[in-house]
Amino acid sequence: MGRPDVIELVRGIVASIPDGLELLFPDGDEAYKAVACPQLNYVFGSAQYIKDTLDTLGRTTPTTELKFPLVGLFTPFREIHDSPDYYARVNLSMVIACQSRKEWDNEKRKVSSFGNILRPICERLVDGILADTLHFDTGYESFVGYELSENYDYGRYGAYTDTGEEVSEPIDAINIRSLQLIIKNQNCRIK
Repeated sequence: MGRPDVIELVRGIVASIPDGLELLFPDGDEAYKAVACPQLNYVFGSAQYIKDTLDTLGRTTPTTELKFPLVGLFTPFREIHDSPDYYARVNLSMVIACQSRKEWDNEKRKVSSFGNILRPICERLVDGILADTLHFDTGYESFVGYELSENYDYGRYGAYTDTGEEVSEPIDAINIRSLQLIIKNQNCRIK
């Protein structure tokens, strides 16, 4: 087996999130539309690259619906190779985002974006990591450590890259930092 690819391992987790998941998307002022097994957009790169990808997808009508919900893995990240017992330790930063509306107040965002879309995706992301015992070592307690912040300001005031460029449309997002993963050694069986 080759060297584990963290970007592809996360892609596999994100691909498994929609299975059996139902999200409630805004459908008018107070109505919601249930969507089973929703398609997620997975992007990896710098904040600028993720913003540019969203802008590109938004330029054409057929790809607009492919933008959100989004799970983004920020790069670069460091792989720490300090033990023969596992391949590497990594601390990842991610964003989970959905479309929002500037006119929504925080109460509306709490339900429409965070309760109905973002938190369920975040829970599935962590559950997917815990379930992937082939690639990740979560210890005897089956635990994944991370920092989480729900950002209500993106939707009202805009989301910006490190260079100050604004994302082209309002979003609500959960930021995940210091997602601590231990990636197992990939052993080959000898016949």
